[in-house]
Amino acid sequence: MKKFLKRMILLILVVTTISGLVFRKKISLCYIIAKDVISFKNNIHSYDDLNFDATEDMDYKNLVYKNTNGTELSLDIYTPLKKVYKTSPVLLYVHGGSWVYGDKSIPQAITPILNIFRQNGFTIISTSYELMREKENFEKQICDVKDSIRWINKNQTQYNLNADEIGVIGTSSGAHLSLMSAYTSNDEFQDDPELAKYSSKVKYVVDFFGPTDLSLLDTSNLNWDLKKIFKSAQYNKDISYKYNPINYVNSDIPKTLIIHSKTDSVVPYESSLRLYNKCIEVTGSAKLVSLDNAVHDLSEISSNDVINLSEEVLKFIIKNSPLF
Repeated sequence: MKKFLKRMILLILVVTTISGLVFRKKISLCYIIAKDVISFKNNIHSYDDLNFDATEDMDYKNLVYKNTNGTELSLDIYTPLKKVYKTSPVLLYVHGGSWVYGDKSIPQAITPILNIFRQNGFTIISTSYELMREKENFEKQICDVKDSIRWINKNQTQYNLNADEIGVIGTSSGAHLSLMSAYTSNDEFQDDPELAKYSSKVKYVVDFFGPTDLSLLDTSNLNWDLKKIFKSAQYNKDISYKYNPINYVNSDIPKTLIIHSKTDSVVPYESSLRLYNKCIEVTGSAKLVSLDNAVHDLSEISSNDVINLSEEVLKFIIKNSPLF
């Protein structure tokens, strides 16, 4: 997980640096952004210099967005550092961890990157979901992510959020939940009766190495926790259809950027390729960024992959957010 985050930091740095150079005449904050990026890069001499302790830089910590199934679920809000828009666009982060591990904490190493987005008027929200224990519970986790989006709609006035400008970024299992949340309709996967009154629609979704067809996963060499999860799923015939994002592709899905490595041995590249082909067939719109050498945690990524990925992420952000 640390390797994945480290690679993400470097990739985002390249993206933001390019954006600052290309659009400096259009964005008044580009000079500040460039200084932040250069300062951060100059102070990082190796991956070991990065601090992955949880950051406490959020403005609102552990806001409970619902309490169902006897479990309180919360989110953290990182508000804009500068007011650029009347209401702030939102970037919702959904963590990975094989549906069993992880939490919404954001490492201190990512704080400078978050500040770059926040300097441009974005609100960053990192959400939690109920982790699986003993058996699969995809239903609840998808409901949790969708309810996070519904909570944003419910509380948009209080926190000055623009509910029409919500993007979701998920990594690995978090990408699977993000896709399911983005592709399904508002009346699907409801959990909290009060939040069910609000929209779960998002404008775009960024999928980093997310499973799109669970049947393609290699479950032959899992640890004990995951073995129990997938063993329980084998007895549910609905799993193979109900919780596969690819089965929900329709003409109304949000814009999708898919990022996957051809050498990923955890989630097969074919998973993303099938999703991309389905999106093109049904909607005519999607983007697949194929990496050549990176493994699932983005380690051993080549310079060519870094450049390709950075350019595509940049174009996607330009097209689908109000930043530019």
